[in-house]
Amino acid sequence: MDWKRELVIAHFVKNEIERVDLKCLWENTLPEVPASEADVREVEHKLGHALDGQFRNFLLYANGWRAFKNGVDLFSTSDLLGGVRAERARDILRYTESLKDICGYEESEVMPVAVSSDDIDIMLMSRPGAADPGKVMWIAGGLIQESVGFDEWFLAMVDYLRLDYEFLAERHGLRKYDS
Repeated sequence: MDWKRELVIAHFVKNEIERVDLKCLWENTLPEVPASEADVREVEHKLGHALDGQFRNFLLYANGWRAFKNGVDLFSTSDLLGGVRAERARDILRYTESLKDICGYEESEVMPVAVSSDDIDIMLMSRPGAADPGKVMWIAGGLIQESVGFDEWFLAMVDYLRLDYEFLAERHGLRKYDS
């Protein structure tokens, strides 16, 4: 995936949302600066396994993204090891009814890669050794969406951002960008 291109497109869409978000529902943020190869290797060492290649590649272009999709924060290397976002993900998982029934995985077979700061949405990725490693599941009380990998998930979230834009533009009678 051409992350430079996809990050620019995602931010363009977020800028357009900001233009039509007259009630300031969502914060317009930029992705974080890239993680270093050394940072990623250190996280892999501490986790005891390699990161999925697609997610790893993303981190080398953007080390997380706060408020990427509305209140959903994409994890950084430090989030993978702990901190506020990791704790929020643990809290959501603690109150989630049988994860195995929802998505087919035990909690030990997945790791959070994104979490909502203001809702119950959590994005889980299947770990190496699990069935379909690298699969991303969006869970919010139940399974919302499955993606075969991080790249597909990211592109789907940008598509959802486009839908948010179109909804707001139409609601306020504003001109849409040329698609």
